[in-house]
Amino acid sequence: MSDATSAVIGAGIVSFLPGISAAQKTKVKLALAMAERATETACREGLVKDWFAYYRNQLKYMGWDAVSAEQLHWPDQRRARQADQVLETIAVTAGEHFASAIGISMQKLLANPSVLQELERRAYERQHFQLLPCAPAGANRVDMVLYHETDTRSAFGAGFISHKRSYRNVRAELIRFNLLAFEHSFLPKVQDRVVQVSMQRVLDYAL
Repeated sequence: MSDATSAVIGAGIVSFLPGISAAQKTKVKLALAMAERATETACREGLVKDWFAYYRNQLKYMGWDAVSAEQLHWPDQRRARQADQVLETIAVTAGEHFASAIGISMQKLLANPSVLQELERRAYERQHFQLLPCAPAGANRVDMVLYHETDTRSAFGAGFISHKRSYRNVRAELIRFNLLAFEHSFLPKVQDRVVQVSMQRVLDYAL
């Protein structure tokens, strides 16, 4: 169980705001890793063409649901600001604190070359990039922005995180994870081997 504030899973960066315990982080990362593994397998076998839609459905099956504006626990912070377009999209979707957390994780990733190279390799292969900032949302619940950006393979070359891209194909939404439902309803059906293989996809950093 790791208390890292950031991790790379596939072609995505996960970040955790304060208030999420190490045990909760592990469950979030496990769910994301299993959704990642299932989606990658389905795409490789030619079963799906829309990576995002299939991944999103996998998360829903494990206890993630869309969050309405009425359910948000923070004030609207959609004020105009000069910032990177990615962070602006996240701020508009869920709030400034999500954007700030993932911004810090992206900067720290630059100081972890082995993890960064793995992210770049995955993004290049899949022609997509994800950002997944997480925040506590009350008892046994975690809110997460699911930011998904697709582009040509050339857009995801080495150093792409620091470069301007087209941002033509970006999807972002706020979803909420019911940790108890995941633990009691979903996990008991999962074989230990699947859990172990899935967690091998998680590259923690920024301890």
